[in-house]
Amino acid sequence: MRGSPGLARSYRAAFLLLLGFFALFTVAGTDRSCLDAADSAYLISADAIAHGLWPYRDFLAAHPPLLYLLGAPLALLDAGTLPFRIFSLLILAGLSLSVWHLAQKMTANAGIAFLAGAFTLFAPLGIFFSKLFIQDALVSLIAVAAITLVMGGGRRRVALAGSLCVLGTLTKLTFLPLLLVLAVYMYRYRREQLALFLRIAIGGSLAAALILELLTGGSYFDDIILSQASKGLSFTNFYQGLHRIWEMDWPLLVAAVPGAWIAIHGLRERRRYGRLFLLLGWLAAGAALLLTLPAAGHDTNLFQMAEPAVALLAAWGIIGLAERGRLLPVAVAAILLLVSVVVLVEKDRLFIMRSNAGDVERVVALIDGAAAEDEAVLAPGCYALEAGRPVTRRFYDQFLWEEKYRRGDSSALELFRGLEEDLVSRSVPVVALEADRDSLRILGPALDAGYRRAYASRQWPRTILWLPR
Repeated sequence: MRGSPGLARSYRAAFLLLLGFFALFTVAGTDRSCLDAADSAYLISADAIAHGLWPYRDFLAAHPPLLYLLGAPLALLDAGTLPFRIFSLLILAGLSLSVWHLAQKMTANAGIAFLAGAFTLFAPLGIFFSKLFIQDALVSLIAVAAITLVMGGGRRRVALAGSLCVLGTLTKLTFLPLLLVLAVYMYRYRREQLALFLRIAIGGSLAAALILELLTGGSYFDDIILSQASKGLSFTNFYQGLHRIWEMDWPLLVAAVPGAWIAIHGLRERRRYGRLFLLLGWLAAGAALLLTLPAAGHDTNLFQMAEPAVALLAAWGIIGLAERGRLLPVAVAAILLLVSVVVLVEKDRLFIMRSNAGDVERVVALIDGAAAEDEAVLAPGCYALEAGRPVTRRFYDQFLWEEKYRRGDSSALELFRGLEEDLVSRSVPVVALEADRDSLRILGPALDAGYRRAYASRQWPRTILWLPR
């Protein structure tokens, strides 16, 4: 139900206050932690583009280029990782606003819209990954905006939705399941505009991919598809990934169960079938991505496509039960609020908000003392960016290179031979590697022969720094 205009304004004001609370405890508390290998790879890739290198042609890049291109101007600020951290938080805030707007249009209920936006803003998994410069929240933001546009109808909106789909496929291939959902929706409910949507969304995505393939000398598809295929499989990773999603987001998942039942009954009128299809299709597209969790290196960030849909259903469940006079939604809302506050306040104690800013500061100081300005170092991209140094042999995506090496890829074998030669000749002034990386096992003998340990980090992830003997 719509409720009174005054109540809707109150919900809108409350949501703006939540955004202010979010800014106070996240933007103001942003630090220079380096917590993730993918984050490091994408940070230094953006920096490389800012300095004139081409992804795929000049260095290995695991995903389509939009995030790297958006990050390039941030790298030119010469402020280390800080602009990237603020960028990620702004993307999460934008996603929350988009979910709030979509929920308002889909349900015509200001209370559901308020809670859906709030749950998206403070969902533990989303908060955790907002510390990283990765693609998933951006993909989710594009997805929510595209869903909102196609639901509104009209040729201009459909054309804009198609254009957003092109941006989605240029961000990460995990957008493809949602693109399929939108195409089926257009066929079933907007058939007169299907051709327009397909021309822009599918045709534009294919054209963009072919242009990138030509511009990079045939390296684009090799990097984003064949290199991904070099990853190993681990069903332990699948189980652990699902367990971590439950561990972080269980309050949302519990509340989403009655929400799904209420939503299905609320949208079962024929004129609302399209909205129901979009909601369930969105959830299914996000859930389908979890089937890739067995691939080595895939993590719970894949759930960020489905998490806003779960947040909307959780909000629908709580408001729906509250309107039926149940006490359960009050308890669920209290649990969600408690989890969110703990996540935000206990940053240094909870795994959700781990920080290693102190270790980063120490490693950067050692790099500054041992390497000349603009001298290449062998280190994760996050540390290199903080120190303002390039990475030797453009060894940006360490994980993907390790997977290619494990499969016997000739380019990876050549790269690691070159790194070994650099270490034997002691031409690299500083080496910093995470203790659990395969790179350390591969390069260990050369390191032990010519380098000494100068520092080992105290916080996770454990990073060891070597200097020449």
